[in-house]
Order: sequence, then structure tokens, then C-alpha cells
Amino acid sequence: MTSIFLGSSEELAADRRALGDFMGGVNDAYAPRGRRFSLVEWERESIAVARQEGGKQAEYNELVRACDLCLFLFRTRCGEYTMQEVEAALAERARTGARPEVVTWMRRPRPGEKISPELRDLRARIDAGELDLPYRTYDDLRVVELDLLARLRPYGADLEPRRVGDFVYLGDEPVIDLG
Repeated sequence: MTSIFLGSSEELAADRRALGDFMGGVNDAYAPRGRRFSLVEWERESIAVARQEGGKQAEYNELVRACDLCLFLFRTRCGEYTMQEVEAALAERARTGARPEVVTWMRRPRPGEKISPELRDLRARIDAGELDLPYRTYDDLRVVELDLLARLRPYGADLEPRRVGDFVYLGDEPVIDLG
């Protein structure tokens, strides 16, 4: 099983739900082949009582460190907890030399939306080379989904995506609606 941590602020809840649906389709395509991809999201983790001294966030950071791939989405904010998850992923990657792979996408803000000081600071740290965390921007979540299909190849996702009309298929499973 390949585990993928998805981190973002609440403002991108719709994108996280859509990525959950997308990963469900990916799993449906690979289940007959014995492959499974687990999307780890804080909303779906039932850590009712924290077992670690650092509380629930320490538990989430442990989930981050155990994943193969960490995907972070930003738009106008970078919350304290999401930043802790980014730092946990980068520290684990530095410790292991490889894992987790860390991918960052920033949704282009709508006209007039203000970028939080925390997100401006994150971008400045990336641009200054302080954080090895390159990012891409997106307007349409389908761009992120297509990128994820390519990133899953090293983890055994060997079905060739094919476009039929407005859909991208993996095997017989439609995974992306381009319409």
C-alpha cells in the first residue's frame, strides 16, 4: 500500500473532497491488480484522544512521517498546523534521504483575495532556498490530479491513463472528468 498525506487549510475543503473522490477512482482501477493507495487526511483520521504528549497534532505529524508522498495545497493561507505538517515531512525526508516525496501546489487566489502573512512568508522561504519545497500554481484541480497520476507511477501505478471524450480513464475506471 502507498500512503499519501493531503494537507491544506479549511479553505480548500472542496479540493480535498474532490481529491478523495479521485483517489477512490484510482483505487478502484488498481484493486484488481492488488495495488492500493491510501489518502491520509486529518478530517478522516479518528484520533479522538491523543496518545502523544504533543496532542492530536503530534499524531498527525506522525502520520505525515509515515507516508510515501505528502501533497500540500495552499490558496490564501498557511495555517500553523499545516506548516507543522510541512516541516515534519521535510524533516523526515532529510532524515531518510528520500521519503516522503513532498509536492506543493498553490491555488491561484481569486481577484481581490488577500494572501496571509504566513503564506507570504512560506513563499519567501521557498524562493530564498531556505525550504526545499518547490511549488506549482493551479486554477483547476484536474491539473493536480493529472500530476498525481504521473507521480504514482514509481509506486506501481502502471496503467496508462487514456482520454476518451471528456474523461481520463485508468483501465475501465473514469478517474478525471475534463468536461
